[in-house]
Amino acid sequence: MQPNILVITADQLGAHVLDRDEGWVATPHLDGLRRAGADFRRAYVTFPLCVPSRASMLTGRMPHEVGIGGNRAQPDTVVEPGARADSLGHAMAAAGYTCAYAGKWHATQASAPADAGFEVLAPFGDRGLVDACAEWLRGRADEEEPFLLVAAFDDPHTICEYARRQPMPYGDVDAGGAREAPPLPANFAPAPFEPEAVRFEKVAAGQVYGTADYTADDWRVYRAAYRRLVERVDGYVGRLLHALDSAGLSDSTLVIFTSDHGDGDAAHGWNQKTALFEECVRVPLIVRGPGVSAGVRSGVVSVGLDLLPTVLTAAGCPRPGELRGAPLALGVGDGSAERIVVVETRFERSDPPLTRGRAVVRGPYKYTVYSWGRHREQLHDLSNDPGEQRNLAVESAFDDVRDEMRTALLRWCRDTDDRDFLKFVPLPTGTPAAVHEEIFAVPY
Repeated sequence: MQPNILVITADQLGAHVLDRDEGWVATPHLDGLRRAGADFRRAYVTFPLCVPSRASMLTGRMPHEVGIGGNRAQPDTVVEPGARADSLGHAMAAAGYTCAYAGKWHATQASAPADAGFEVLAPFGDRGLVDACAEWLRGRADEEEPFLLVAAFDDPHTICEYARRQPMPYGDVDAGGAREAPPLPANFAPAPFEPEAVRFEKVAAGQVYGTADYTADDWRVYRAAYRRLVERVDGYVGRLLHALDSAGLSDSTLVIFTSDHGDGDAAHGWNQKTALFEECVRVPLIVRGPGVSAGVRSGVVSVGLDLLPTVLTAAGCPRPGELRGAPLALGVGDGSAERIVVVETRFERSDPPLTRGRAVVRGPYKYTVYSWGRHREQLHDLSNDPGEQRNLAVESAFDDVRDEMRTALLRWCRDTDDRDFLKFVPLPTGTPAAVHEEIFAVPY
């Protein structure tokens, strides 16, 4: 029997807030969901920014594969991801599902378009979103046809308005004073051997992101405000799960909760997203429902690549052969220790240097490369250095690991036709000259 599927997304919710916050945030509904479901503690986005990340979730492909490299208006040649015949809404409708969408779409436009395969229950915005979903669920109680409902919340993305001292769209939050706020994170200060490109972007983005003149106390209050917004999302989730239960649909529904990217949250002196820090690229991913055994999953997974195969498998559909993702928590694909997950990024500025980056995560190691500058190669052992403070790429003892990760990134860029970054990949030791000549056959 095909299960119903409820996908709940937050925006800009980093996994670290739920993982190790030590009492600074209260999220009883998300905590309960985690206890009852498969809890993926190493879930990464494909790009730490709204539009490209959401494009991946809809298509099961990397952002560069669908021609999306940022939030700005896309070229006329780029197809709206939801309009693709093989995207989430259309694929599930073809599998016999009634598909509905409520809230933030932002891939590429703000609200879900009419040609994305979904009935649109509510436009972009959190006000009224739960009520619209609850009413729709009540109408599904006696229906035989299974459903896919996506409820996409904007919070805690409104931390952006908070940082810029702007009015907050869904109401202000009481962050309190600095003395009551969380402490600065252990990795607040810039790490030794931090990439020059990232330091440059911090200065360039300070005015836009509202933190250029932040004091240590300002950062602490920011962290408190962020947690109040996460708590607001938790309240939304609780009401939505209650509505599902009231309609008598909980036992027959697969529930998936995740986010499109995280937030710097003062780590490395950074807020917002786009950078390849763990706080920006690692997000919650919880799967609860029929056929799913509860427990923590420690393998590396990709939210953007794995969401579509997961719902297709739940619906009893074969996974298209060209998709690289895995059907999570459904008996297979629970995160292999040897799996490689790649995250891409590009900072949105019109003036050079145009900073791009890629991160490769495999086992305990994370290898990050930016397109320019000193210390553009980063290698971290996340099992011993989750705050990314010790750059192993500058230590000769880890040259073999660095070469393995270089090889993995080179292979990934070639296999996925990632031409935007191929010329920036540091080549592994002993790479044949013919490979270099092939990459630079067109120099620029």
